[in-house]
Amino acid sequence: LSDNGSEFEADFSKALATQGIQRWYTYPKTPKMNAHVERFNRTVQESFVDYHEDLLFTDLDAFNQQLANWLVFYNAERPHHALGQRPPLHFLLQHQPECQRWWTHTCTCLPILAPFFDCGVPSWARVRATVVDRSR
Repeated sequence: LSDNGSEFEADFSKALATQGIQRWYTYPKTPKMNAHVERFNRTVQESFVDYHEDLLFTDLDAFNQQLANWLVFYNAERPHHALGQRPPLHFLLQHQPECQRWWTHTCTCLPILAPFFDCGVPSWARVRATVVDRSR
């Protein structure tokens, strides 16, 4: 689902076409249709980009690596209010039998989870991040 913004349009459309992904658009001038994505973009901006903006212009590879590490932290290790201040990774491990769709993405992005689940991790999907149990 995309808004109607033109930033990175050509590259994004080409990447979608290469992967055979159909694109859907929100209605023009309706930011509430995509509010959760807009809010996440704000969180990334305020919690990561604003603190690492210098790397964005001086060392793009380092910026991207730190962003990947931050995203793993945000999506797996950081306590979330909606989960009773538990990190999502702990919640998912506790509720594994109930979760039927999350493992494909999680195992691909977090090689450390492969021993817990029956999923292979291709070499191209490895992220240089570690999951640390902060609940102890």
